[in-house]
Amino acid sequence: MGSDQTSCHNPFQGGYYPVQLTYEESRTVMHENPVRFKNLVQESLRRHIAAVNRLADRGMFFWDYGNAFLLEASRAGADVGKEEGMHGTRFRYPSYVQDIMGDIFSLGFGPFRWVCTSGEYTDLEKTDEIAASVLEDIMSGELPTSVKHQNRDNIRWIKEAGMHKMVVGSQARILYADQEGRSAIASAFNKAVAD
Repeated sequence: MGSDQTSCHNPFQGGYYPVQLTYEESRTVMHENPVRFKNLVQESLRRHIAAVNRLADRGMFFWDYGNAFLLEASRAGADVGKEEGMHGTRFRYPSYVQDIMGDIFSLGFGPFRWVCTSGEYTDLEKTDEIAASVLEDIMSGELPTSVKHQNRDNIRWIKEAGMHKMVVGSQARILYADQEGRSAIASAFNKAVAD
């Protein structure tokens, strides 16, 4: 399995650095010669997609994380199998948001992230407990079936996150919650910190 985490929604202002330059060189060229920088980024995107295509042809399942990687690669002339259709642009590879996550955004669900600035894993465990408890309380009320399904997934995700060692670096989490869930979890976190 493979994906891409670059910020291609802003590829020419630091969201994507071309392979041909070091970071420091990129920062200089980006500002002093933006046309050259754009050309190098697009060349690098074509190379990047060529590598992805080779791996996919050997069996790797690849998806776009929803960061415009495939869109910018197609604009650069890379072979991404772009098709224009009645339902918008489709690429050779699925999009995480459209094809994997599904229709949760139309339900009002969006990313909710938090970081335990103490750096303590035990604090992250406590936030997991708080988030799961808040979502379980919400589930006890009247909700549309589609919202219940998403909240069930969130509860499972947050309860299992610790056992799957889902932290690299910062003691942080993300889940996709609706407005009610985001507000309730944030309020519970604020109360926990105050207490």
